[in-house]
Amino acid sequence: MSIAAARTRSQAGQKVGLRRDLGIWESYATLIGVLIGSGIFVVTGQAGAVAGPSVPLAYLVMYPIVICTAVAYMVFLSTPLGERPGGAYIHISRTFGTYYPGYIAMWLKWVAFMGALGVLSLGFGQYVTFFIPGADPVLVGSLVLLFFYFINLFGVRIYGWAQVAMFLVLMIAVLVLVIPGLPAVNLSYYRPLFPFGLKGFLAAIPPLFLSYAGFESLAQTAGETREARRSLPRVFLVGLSITVVIYFAMSFVAFGNLPYQQLAHSRSAMADVAARYLPFGAAAIVAVGAMMAFTTSINGTLMVPPRVLMVLAEDRMIPGFLAHINPRFRTPDVALTISTGVALALLWTKTLDYILAVTLQAMFILYIVHGIALICLPFVNPRLYKTALVRLHPALLVISGLISIAAMLLFSYAMIIAAWRLLLLWVAVGTGIYLYSRYQGRREGFDYQRRLVEEWCDEAEA
Repeated sequence: MSIAAARTRSQAGQKVGLRRDLGIWESYATLIGVLIGSGIFVVTGQAGAVAGPSVPLAYLVMYPIVICTAVAYMVFLSTPLGERPGGAYIHISRTFGTYYPGYIAMWLKWVAFMGALGVLSLGFGQYVTFFIPGADPVLVGSLVLLFFYFINLFGVRIYGWAQVAMFLVLMIAVLVLVIPGLPAVNLSYYRPLFPFGLKGFLAAIPPLFLSYAGFESLAQTAGETREARRSLPRVFLVGLSITVVIYFAMSFVAFGNLPYQQLAHSRSAMADVAARYLPFGAAAIVAVGAMMAFTTSINGTLMVPPRVLMVLAEDRMIPGFLAHINPRFRTPDVALTISTGVALALLWTKTLDYILAVTLQAMFILYIVHGIALICLPFVNPRLYKTALVRLHPALLVISGLISIAAMLLFSYAMIIAAWRLLLLWVAVGTGIYLYSRYQGRREGFDYQRRLVEEWCDEAEA
């Protein structure tokens, strides 16, 4: 049987699939909404304790690193692989023609998403206590997580509407904060620009890079975005550029209106900044915007893990029942329920620390392995490379990949060394699931070799 015929037969037997209900607005709301999260409202001020008022400059310095890291997604998503979710796992496995490296990197990333969901939900609950003293942060965080569970369950169109609505409120709050804040900037607060020297400035870059963590979430919408191969690479480039401008503008206003010493000890940096030059009503808009920063991040982040599990299950890397798609809502309901349940369990058992210890390392490992796949793509799998609509010269791919890998190694070396035991534990758990599922898949006659090429081989041979 030819690959094309086999795929036709497979598709004919598939009763339901994901629905392509997301457009360009939902894509920008997902990318920027996940990035302009709670971090910019809190971490920016805290970074002042390390770098002083040079924090806005640090955001600009990170821009080329982030773009070089995103190049891999722009290229791979413009190939036929960009028609389905899976992100870096699909890109790595199809480039090298083997499963395990991409699987284990994405498995660790799924674990990281569990930690991120717990932290974001708990952070939202803690933020609410500023308005409702005595509220239980864990209970509030659990309720908001359950709310977005149903938003994600009831269809990707509902997810998109909710994300765009919250994103617009967030952007209004950013404009209310930035536009009146620019004339109020006191440039004397920027002297000296480097109170802790170049060493302090460089030390602030790795933690601030976390503000860009999660941009790859957009790749998981590929199976539900219209004309994904053409639109998503553009959204990555434009969306990340817009995000950098927002980060710079917000941090420039912040450090220009409050001394860095004060910002460094603030638990609500942007709200404190807004209180300096905005009337109460406008300051309240900024406070609502901070809440939207949490909710857009939670909604966008919760969308990712179920699709990761779904794709891994479709490839029989994990048990196949996790690939189930709800016939009514066309969403991966089983994977969504399990992912939400794990995040809630971490919240209520207060075991988030066991996940957070590997959350950052998992992100860096994924970016490193993905960067290696980008460098190797035109040489190891030239047929797949030729299908890319964004077909940069191989030299540019190598340069982008090397810059990204070098930066990730620099940022993560100390963290990985410090948490290697927990990393090995999660690798061992993931490897055990992988070996069992591969064994079961082979027993049931799953064709692992055909699966590695069926998404893109027809176009490569055309």
